[in-house]
Order: sequence, then C-alpha cells, then structure tokens
Amino acid sequence: MHRAYRQYKAAAAGRAGPWEDERQGRPLRALVLSAGGTFGAYHAGAWQALEEAGFRPDIVAGASVGALEAALIARGCTAAQLSAWWRDPRWNVFRWNWPPRVWGLLDPRRLEKRVTELCERFSKPLPGVKLLVTLTELPGAKICVKADEEVTAPCLLASCAIPLFYPPVKIDGRWYCDGGVFCRLPLGAAAAAGAAEIVAIDLLAAPPSRVLRAALGAACAVREAAIRQRDVSQIANPGVRVLRIEPSRPLGRPRDMLRWNPGQINQWIEAGYRDAVRWLDRERASQAKHAQPINPRAESSAPIKTERGR
Repeated sequence: MHRAYRQYKAAAAGRAGPWEDERQGRPLRALVLSAGGTFGAYHAGAWQALEEAGFRPDIVAGASVGALEAALIARGCTAAQLSAWWRDPRWNVFRWNWPPRVWGLLDPRRLEKRVTELCERFSKPLPGVKLLVTLTELPGAKICVKADEEVTAPCLLASCAIPLFYPPVKIDGRWYCDGGVFCRLPLGAAAAAGAAEIVAIDLLAAPPSRVLRAALGAACAVREAAIRQRDVSQIANPGVRVLRIEPSRPLGRPRDMLRWNPGQINQWIEAGYRDAVRWLDRERASQAKHAQPINPRAESSAPIKTERGR
C-alpha cells in the first residue's frame, strides 16, 4: 500500500462511526454494490471504511461483480479479506477463448474455478442478513432477483457472464447472463426487500466511456419498451433514503474493467476507501449540524443524494 494511504487510513480508523450497533428499533439498512468488472476493487476499499464506521447491513444486494462481492459480505467476508481477495493473482481470470472451447471471447474456466472456491470458503450466511443478486434471463432480457440460498456458484457465475465475453449459464432449465447489463445498481430490489436506508456504491457513476453509457442506455430503453418490466434499479417507495458513494471521475478505460493489474487494483481499493471516508465525514458533520441520527425513520425522510465522492 502507498504510504499516504496507510497514514490516511490510520487517521480515519480512529474516528467514531455514525451508525448505532443495535438492530432493534431502527429501519432496515441495505448495502447495494454495482456492476463494473475489476473496478469492483473500489468496493473493497469503501467496505473497509464502512466496516470501521460500524455499518452493519441487514440486506446486501449486487449486480455482476457486485453480486459476487455482495455474496461474500453477506456470508461473513471482512473488508480485509475482500481486499486480499482482489490482490490475489488468482483473480487474473481473463484469458482469450482460443482455440475456441465455448461461445464467448473469454475462457470461463478460470472464473468458474475462482467463483467455486470462494463459494466453498464463504458458504454460511450471517444471521439476519438477506442476500439479493440480479441476473438477466435469456431470451427476453428479463431481470431476475435471486435471494439467499438461491445464490449458488452457478448463479454468481451467471451474474458475471458479460454478453459476448462469457457464455450464458444454464440454471434449472433457463439461461442467464450478466445481471448488470440492464440494471447496474439494483436499488429497487433492496427497497422491495424492506430497506428504508440504502448505502449504494456505484462504480460507474462516472462512466468510463460516454459511448458505452449511451449504448447501454439505449439498450435499456428498448428492453423496457419491449417487455414492460419495472426497472429494479428504481425505487418505488419515495420514503427510502439513498446514500451514494461514488468515484468523482472514471476509474479507468472500458478495457480496464476486464484486466487484472495489481497496481490498478491497489489504486482502486485506496480510492474507494478515501471516497467513503470523505463521505462519512460529511455525514458526521451533517448529523452534528442537524442533531439527528443518520438513519431517521423512513416515514420522516426523503430521498437524498450526497455530492459525489471527491
């Protein structure tokens, strides 16, 4: 780790967190993790800051790589373990599918092995923590939400199966692919499960490519018009409070999302930690100014979007 990051982390770790530890008598909290490929290392740094601040979610939801990280967190993976997982060279799962063995540009075998290893290591859910992940059903592009024991290794592999790059995964007679294609941040799934307060970490709030963002936006519009399914990234209940931790600028280029580079991994972990600590500092200041808890009752709150990470 960089020296400046170690000093910043040591100073931040000594600050009191803005959350209460008790679960009774407070609204349900959710942690929602977005899609974003290897940018997901940013999630690990942000989770470190939240963990140090005493944040304990009742619901953990995610899409694509965020689904894999959500499953690990909901099953007891600490921030230190998540960061170590990202730094492990075994995460270098990107190999061209040549000579072709299956449909797709990348060979899925390394990813399959890594996901299976992680599911075997983190197999038991934490008491009282609900897990939600999104998949895209084929054909038709319907977004499906899988919960708790439904979230198996094939389910997580399907949620990470980026179209064109990885082959779809067959589960119970149906085919599925990446859950983040049409819903990169499943806020609606967490709200539907009862969350009144959501901490969302969005890797793609600052898009790595405007062309990519425009293309995905157009695809989402066509999909919604065709199948008329409510977008699970949208929250139906206006009383849900959404708190966003986001990078203020793109974390890299589109191709960086499918590359494992140890230097970039460390940079993204550090960026996630710094942005989350700065967001926490603003929340503490706001809490002190208004003399009210960070987690007011859902009925007395309104949707809030904090200013972006930096």
